[in-house]
Order: sequence, then structure tokens, then C-alpha cells
Amino acid sequence: VLQSGCATMTQSECLSGNWARVGYDDGVAGYPPSRLGDHERACAAHGVGVDARTYMDARERGLDVYCTPHRGFTVGSNGHNYAGVCPYDLERDFLAGYTDGRYVYDARQLADQARSDVSSVEYRIRKLQKDIDKTRDRIGKSDVAEKDRETLRNELRRLRDDLRRAEDDLLRAERRQHMAERD
Repeated sequence: VLQSGCATMTQSECLSGNWARVGYDDGVAGYPPSRLGDHERACAAHGVGVDARTYMDARERGLDVYCTPHRGFTVGSNGHNYAGVCPYDLERDFLAGYTDGRYVYDARQLADQARSDVSSVEYRIRKLQKDIDKTRDRIGKSDVAEKDRETLRNELRRLRDDLRRAEDDLLRAERRQHMAERD
């Protein structure tokens, strides 16, 4: 059961023996040559061998589709790693696209993190404002002893100081968010 959950091919795919199609598809997907070993293990479980030569020839044709600047950009911008599969004559252009795509991916990650930071600080500000309101309400109650009222006033000063720091943090976080989104 565990082996079938990790298998790269089903029994019917192994039995069909369309190694040209499997190799081509793996090339188009940018899989390394070691993928053939995964298929060999999957098909051995069904008593089927592979046609390695047909697979590898077709995989090379698939790499012609994969190893383009556009595909490199797509791979990089989606945050996927490059497995070093492109032939020498195609790799330079693929990597140019990949590098640009990776730049876009990294910029998106920074923007997402900056938005998250802004949200966190906004939440902290809302919480501090609620705590200030509660403390202010407690100070105003007539049944609070003067000694406790002084403790509450000190707490209120501390909360207001925390709020000012949080507002400063928010300004910095918003600037980082703006710069990240611009990038």
C-alpha cells in the first residue's frame, strides 16, 4: 500500500509501455534523469520493465520544450527550484528567464511578509487601544481606591507609550510594504 502511494506510474501506465510519451512528459516537466529510476521501481512492482533508451531520447525532446526562457521564468516565479536538467546550449537562456522569475518570486515573498507585518502591528494597536479604554474605564469607577487608581494611571501611561511605539512601528512597516510592493 505504501509503495503504491509513492509510485510515479500506475499498473496500467506501466503495462501500456508508452516510454516515449512518459519520457517526453518528464522532459517537458523538467524532471532529472533519476526520474527513470522512480519509474523502474514503480513498474517493477507490477512485473514490468522499462525501455530506458526510448525514455531518455524522448525526455531529451521534452527538455527542448522545458528549457526556454519563458519556462525558466515560470519555474522561477512560482518558487520552484531548477534541477540543472537543461542541455548546455539551452541552459543559458533558460537561466536568464529563471533568474528574472526568481526575482519576481522573491519580491512577492517580501511583499507578502510586509503585508503580514502591517497586519500584525495593526492588530497590536487595536489591542492596545482596547486595553487603554478598559484601563481608563476602571480609573473612572468610583469604587476604586486611590492607591489602585495611581497603579492604573501608571498602567495607562505604559499602555499609551506602547501605543506610540506601535504606531511608529506601523509607519515603518507600511513604508517597507510600499517599497516591497513597488519592487
